[in-house]
Amino acid sequence: MIDLIDAKIIKYHFEVPIKRSAADIWTLMIDEIDAWWMDDFRALGEGSKMTLNAETGGQLIESAADGSSLEWYRVQMVSPGKSLYLVGYMAPDWGGPTTSMLKLAVEDRDNGGALIVSDAMLGNVTEASASSAEGGWKTLFGDGLKRLAEK
Repeated sequence: MIDLIDAKIIKYHFEVPIKRSAADIWTLMIDEIDAWWMDDFRALGEGSKMTLNAETGGQLIESAADGSSLEWYRVQMVSPGKSLYLVGYMAPDWGGPTTSMLKLAVEDRDNGGALIVSDAMLGNVTEASASSAEGGWKTLFGDGLKRLAEK
């Protein structure tokens, strides 16, 4: 059986204001990712570990004690302390095939800093799947990273 699916491109962009400097946000986002990555967003289940190697070719990896692992994203480009460009793939089991090109940038603002998130998704993408991805990132960065940063 062959399914022919039209590919689409969907882009979205949002900001998360955080009452910390851009430098602090960057450090927490990279070095403390396991502390703010919420359990509901761990594909390998509660107790898995998130790591991010923020250099070109580095990976955002989730790993479990039983040896299971998942590469969420690979680092395409990094400007230390400023921006991180990530490329990730979603398998058909998760609604793909889809490629996500995610950019995370930090900027100082008058009342702290901001995380600027932009994503372009290509492949088997619908408004519902893009809305779900955007909502997930808003929750993860807003309720996870921001909450840890503003403690």
